[in-house]
Amino acid sequence: MFWDGRTTGEAEGLNDPVAEQAMGPFLNPMEQNVPQMKLVVSRVAKSDYAHLFEEAGFPAPAFKRKDEVKTTYINIAIAISAYEHSEEVNPFSSKYDAYLAGHVELSDQEAWGLELFEGKAMCSACHISEPGPNGEPPLFTDFTYDNLGTPRNPDNPFYSAPPSVNPDGAMWVDLGLGAFLDDPGEYGKVKVPTLRNVDKRPYPGFVKAYMHNGVFKSLEEVVSFYNTRDVDGAGWPEAEAPVNVNKDELGDLGLNAEEEAALVAFMKTLSDGYTG
Repeated sequence: MFWDGRTTGEAEGLNDPVAEQAMGPFLNPMEQNVPQMKLVVSRVAKSDYAHLFEEAGFPAPAFKRKDEVKTTYINIAIAISAYEHSEEVNPFSSKYDAYLAGHVELSDQEAWGLELFEGKAMCSACHISEPGPNGEPPLFTDFTYDNLGTPRNPDNPFYSAPPSVNPDGAMWVDLGLGAFLDDPGEYGKVKVPTLRNVDKRPYPGFVKAYMHNGVFKSLEEVVSFYNTRDVDGAGWPEAEAPVNVNKDELGDLGLNAEEEAALVAFMKTLSDGYTG
């Protein structure tokens, strides 16, 4: 989990990367910045939903002894992981799911986008669009890591983080998986994300940030980058990590403007909550 793969599930014997990931943001100074896990546990123990832990089979949240704190903190992470695995978070209720079930047809543009997605644009090489062997809904990721040649994001707030967090300041280079593994052969590679809900937003004018560093602000920009990254005169900034860049599946796809628009139209069918 995480874009750089740094949560493997091995911590605390969890054998659950999602639960291990959930343990991080509370204490991370760049996220929720809670100074110690005891405060997280204390807030949960005093909450009006604390009784739900016992109903779920956990001991009551406790924070008076060190061992209680650690156990409860781990149980909080396990509970978050269970929720993230639930049908409420993963309803598979997009228009594409309805299409796969035979309940609806894609528009001509969306169907063309799917054809391109699985063909000329080569998107499905990493973002698997077909159901699993037992009919499981497609997850639109192959769970691998790749360096797409993404430019650095000059507005990344990490560059101005305190030296205690980022001693390199504006000179910091995001090496992704390679930094975690300390392996130059993996420099610049980040986790292939799912494309499910890639266009879902709380309201139509909401601006989303794309790529692992948020450098692009629309699906149209992302598709254009994939299509023309290596085309002379396209004007894209250089890759932040210029080694191990994928040159085989993107960079000069030869898509025209209508084909780019069709791909975007198809990806918009992946948002859960479709009602027809």
